[in-house]
Amino acid sequence: MPIIDVHAHHVPPSVLDLVGYEPGRGGGMQGDIVDLSVRVADMDAQGVEMQAVSGVGGIFGRDLATARAFNDAMAESLAHYPDRFVALAIAPLAEPEAAASEVERAVKDLGMRGVAIGSHVDGRNLDDPALGPFFRKVEELDIPMFIHPVAPQLGLDRLGRYHLANLVGNVTETAVAAASLIFGGVLDEFPKLKPYLAHGGGSCPYISGRWDQGWRARGEGGMPTAPSAYLKRLYYDALTHSHQTLEYLVRFAGADHVMLGSDYPYSMGDSDPVRQIESAPGLSDGEKREVLSETASELFKLS
Repeated sequence: MPIIDVHAHHVPPSVLDLVGYEPGRGGGMQGDIVDLSVRVADMDAQGVEMQAVSGVGGIFGRDLATARAFNDAMAESLAHYPDRFVALAIAPLAEPEAAASEVERAVKDLGMRGVAIGSHVDGRNLDDPALGPFFRKVEELDIPMFIHPVAPQLGLDRLGRYHLANLVGNVTETAVAAASLIFGGVLDEFPKLKPYLAHGGGSCPYISGRWDQGWRARGEGGMPTAPSAYLKRLYYDALTHSHQTLEYLVRFAGADHVMLGSDYPYSMGDSDPVRQIESAPGLSDGEKREVLSETASELFKLS
């Protein structure tokens, strides 16, 4: 099975204007988000054989015309390297019925293997009942749903310095998204959904005990089982930047629910993600194989 990176970003050159991205402007990159030939060389140097590629935060949740144009461009771009990439569709979640139709088109007509969504929809959490048609379609298609933090909105007046909107805001956004799916009953209504969370699950695995206490002591959510049981149903990328944290994540969720993720090409990602996993002293060889390859191969139906 190939070594698979499930968290990587790409902007096809034909939709740079649509995304509002200008190559060479701004920092925060340690690779190339546009040029796939550069990316493939970087992947070879890392030992990554395949990437599951998604768009960028600014494109999530846009209108249907934007989603269609971006998905078409992504499919065309990645077709130049069919053995190295699979694509995650984007969907116009502000229009849930249209989002359901577009993700179906992207999977059935364009061959995409999953869908990437943001942690909220224009400030509305993922337990918004209006999103039901979209979740129902994703469940029917039996594809993974990558949840990536977008535009942190919690306490922004206090997160302006030290890159805290990323260092604190992003992991908190992911926790709010996951908590909304769990406490809001989405995972009960759609039990076959296969969400996977960016950045090691944000803060989710490490505050799960507190969520359980809220469920036990206060009856929050009214779910039949503890929130931690739902968290263990989710999938996670391994992008924790710490062996200790990665090993805890694997103990918590199981290696069969953790997958290599680099966040390529961003500087907050991991430029040597394979080595980070292979050198983790607390993981067995079997667990490393699952994280590097086997879990993603099964989730994306690549084996």
